[in-house]
Amino acid sequence: MRLTRPVYESLPYLYMAIGGLAILLFYVDPLVSRAVVAFVIGVIVETAALTLVLRRQDYRALSREYSGETIDLPSTLHG
Repeated sequence: MRLTRPVYESLPYLYMAIGGLAILLFYVDPLVSRAVVAFVIGVIVETAALTLVLRRQDYRALSREYSGETIDLPSTLHG
């Protein structure tokens, strides 16, 4: 499944919002056991969002650094 670029670029921010809402639910009613589950889910989703943001940032930095040219090495396999 391919997503359009605006949808793809907004996914980490959507994950951050979902994680923030889950953590907020824990602070609103911390005594219920489902609030603890919401907090754990919120932390996991926030970690996933941060991972996505950092990996995309690293990929963009590397693609700017390298032009994509290949190195043609002499091959001894073809004789």
